[in-house]
Amino acid sequence: MSYYERIDSFVKQEMTRSDAGAHAYDHVKRVFSLAMRIGTTLGADLRVLGAAALLHDVGRANEEETGMSHSIVSGDMSVEILEEVGFSQDEIQSVRDAIRTHRFSEGLTPTSLEGEILSDADKLDALGAIGVVRAIAQAATTGVGAEVFLRHADEKLLKLHQMMYTEEGKKMAKDRHSVLSAFVTELRKELGDIES
Repeated sequence: MSYYERIDSFVKQEMTRSDAGAHAYDHVKRVFSLAMRIGTTLGADLRVLGAAALLHDVGRANEEETGMSHSIVSGDMSVEILEEVGFSQDEIQSVRDAIRTHRFSEGLTPTSLEGEILSDADKLDALGAIGVVRAIAQAATTGVGAEVFLRHADEKLLKLHQMMYTEEGKKMAKDRHSVLSAFVTELRKELGDIES
C-alpha cells in the first residue's frame, strides 16, 4: 500500500466516525483533487500538499470536545500517520503548517505555497454548485432554514472569491462564484415571492 493510500485510509476511518455535514470525507477528496490540480500547475511540493489536503479536516470531529480549532487538532493527529508512512520531520512540519494556516476564518496567513494552495482549494469547495450542495447539507444537519443559509452566504461564501492566494485559485473561483451568486439571487427572489 502506498503512503497516499495509507493516509487516505486513515482519514476515511477517522472521518466516518461522525456526521460531519458539509465537512465529510467527500469534501476532503474534492479538496485533495483541487489542491493537486493547482499544485501541479504551480510546481508545489505535491507530497506535502497531498498529505496536507487529505489530513486538513481529520480532526474536525474532535473540535467540539477539545475546544481547539480543528486545524490544530488535524495537524496534531497527522504526525503519527506521517511518521508511519516515512515522512521526514521537515515534511511533517510543512504539512502541519499548511493545515494550521489553511483556515481563513482564524485570520491566519499561509506561510508556504502549499498552505496557500490548500487554503484556496478548501475555499473553492465552498463555492459553485458544490458549495450550494454543501451549504444545504450543513443546513439540514443543523436544522436551520433558508434565511440562515442566505446570511451565511452574505457573511462568508460570497466573499471567498476575493480571498484566494494563487492566480489559479482566483481563476477557478471566478466561475464558481458566478454559480453561487446566481443561486443566492434566485433563492432570494423565490423567498420574496412567497412572502408577497
